[in-house]
Amino acid sequence: MGKTFKYHYTTGYFNLFLPKGCRYCLAGMKIVVFITGICLDRCWYCPISKEKIGRDVVFVDEEHVKSIDDIVLEAYKINAFGAGITGGDPIFSIERTRQVIKELKREFGNRFHIHLYTSGRLVDDNILGLLYETGLDEIRFHVYSYELLPKVEKAVTIGFDVGVEVPFIPTEDYVSFLKDLIVQLERIGVKFININELEVSESNIENIILHGLRPRGLTVENTWEKLKEFLSWCETNVKNLAVHFCTLSFKDKVQFRRRMLRKAVNTIGVHEIATREGTNISIMVKNVHELDENILISFLGKNYVLPTECYRLRGKGIKALIIEYYPFSNTVLNERCVVY
Repeated sequence: MGKTFKYHYTTGYFNLFLPKGCRYCLAGMKIVVFITGICLDRCWYCPISKEKIGRDVVFVDEEHVKSIDDIVLEAYKINAFGAGITGGDPIFSIERTRQVIKELKREFGNRFHIHLYTSGRLVDDNILGLLYETGLDEIRFHVYSYELLPKVEKAVTIGFDVGVEVPFIPTEDYVSFLKDLIVQLERIGVKFININELEVSESNIENIILHGLRPRGLTVENTWEKLKEFLSWCETNVKNLAVHFCTLSFKDKVQFRRRMLRKAVNTIGVHEIATREGTNISIMVKNVHELDENILISFLGKNYVLPTECYRLRGKGIKALIIEYYPFSNTVLNERCVVY
């Protein structure tokens, strides 16, 4: 008899434990390094944006990277305890991947936890040896075929923390594949499997429909009905493998929000305040000649007041622009003109 699944909106469903990489991630303590958009696999459900897919580009936390210093600086901005390296397939750009791992370990030390996602198509004994030597802590295989299992098993013998990460496709055939895969993973000593709620995006929606699935919001219909049956099977049949189902709402409302909140708090300017949603707010004022200079904050040639000082503007006819935005982002989320 296996373990009963636990659920919390900040974690999703899991039975035994959350992988170390996931624990840091849910706390917003990991940067996400998109190392390349190139991948030799052509998974029909891949949700990667058209801006990235098939292109040799690098991003960190959705910001375009011009040099490796941008990646290190982002880790400082969120006070990161680790990094997740993804793509595309990071193995396609193995030297770039190794360079990023080396630089992060050199800057933050060996306790800085780094995990990597790959399908395994390009993985061989030499690649695994190079990654282990470079300092990679955890490797996650996107196993879409049983042919990849010998590579997963080799990673186990080398000494990585090894997991599998796959989407949850709510069809009979795929759920049957997942069950059989889990049996094989337990046999070879894999520590965990992360199963992600299937994400519908601009780049995969046509394929999702062509495969007989019906989009519902950012995911597909019948997910929760199939998931309930699958988790019940796991409770009965899984003994030693940690199973984690990661919801889309977790990624957006927990993981992303907490990472942004850490950045907002760690990088806040003298003219800004941070919100609980991980955004910054600033209030820019004009016709300031009528204001007490003690409440004004000058920044890059413009004048601001903190929200806590706004009561001192009342009745003065001061024009102000209230702006909400993510830290270090040029995209304005909300903007409002007011007259006090």
